[in-house]
Amino acid sequence: MSHTDHDSNHPRIISTLFASAGIAFLLAIVVFILPFQRKVEDVAIRAQGDVARHSAQSIQLAVSALVEREWDSLVGFSAYVDLDDHDGMRVLTDAAAMASEGITWAAVVGLDGTVMASTLGKNQGADVSTAPWFNQGLRGDTVQTASSGEGSRIFLSRPVRDAYGQAIGLAVYQLQGAWLDRVVQSAAARLEVDVMVLDTNSEPLFAYGDWSKAGPSALIRSRAELGTEFEVIVSSHDDAPTVSGVFPNVIEGSMPPFGWSLVVQVPVTTGATAMGSAMSSLIWTLAGLFAAIGVLAIVFAYRYLQPLANLAREAAQIANGESIFPSEATRTYEAEQLSNALARFQARMHREQGAG
Repeated sequence: MSHTDHDSNHPRIISTLFASAGIAFLLAIVVFILPFQRKVEDVAIRAQGDVARHSAQSIQLAVSALVEREWDSLVGFSAYVDLDDHDGMRVLTDAAAMASEGITWAAVVGLDGTVMASTLGKNQGADVSTAPWFNQGLRGDTVQTASSGEGSRIFLSRPVRDAYGQAIGLAVYQLQGAWLDRVVQSAAARLEVDVMVLDTNSEPLFAYGDWSKAGPSALIRSRAELGTEFEVIVSSHDDAPTVSGVFPNVIEGSMPPFGWSLVVQVPVTTGATAMGSAMSSLIWTLAGLFAAIGVLAIVFAYRYLQPLANLAREAAQIANGESIFPSEATRTYEAEQLSNALARFQARMHREQGAG
């Protein structure tokens, strides 16, 4: 049996070329694509963090403008109150509630805590001296949030002062939490984000989106309690990464501090971002590159390596004593040298056989 009939465990040069091209392509993916993917994720997180920040700022501006309007109304209300004119106070309290959808109750309270006049006479004559908004309101402008079975209520209170600047009573507005809740939800729906408003104890007041079912995490609560600047928080919600941001003051302006925190959450979705599109384009580019490498490898193999493989097979046939003329290969310097060497070797063998 000739040597060429034996199977060899050594790989063929063409197979080696294809394997090397495949390994090189895989290494390129590992070295370039995976870090690029992580970079895309980082950019997506930063982009979504910017979305969360801008959405929070938009909601903050909308809610602050709305509440500041009510506070300015209370400032004017307290300036016009005349504690000696009961009918005038009743007109003012009724007009305040009629002028705004958010105000559900307006009242004037005496220094002893008795409600002197109120919207539609509600709670008129009642003693509210133990209410936190009353005690703090007499010392200066204040905001108090109360929760009950009827929902959240926000009390805006401001002293009524005489000509000498002395407090002689208290002007009070009660805002319904459901009114602000609708405003927050409407803004969140337009911005397509999940929103939660936390009170001074970091307990949810209003929620929209996924947070309507689940409360804030311990990390978000701590950020709200610390009252730090806006900070991006990356977490996983139902196995889906999300980016959240906490604004320590949801309501700003010429008003007493509310102590509320605004939390905005958006999902990390690279597909909807420019980098996600770039990643998709890159995948198609890599697919085209892989196809191009494959085509070039095939062309290279059959144009330059196949002649060498043929000459190697013919060399083995000549060594086995077969009388063949080697192929003429001129596409590479090495193939040409090998072809000429085999031709001279074959010619020498013929002369030696003829001489013998």
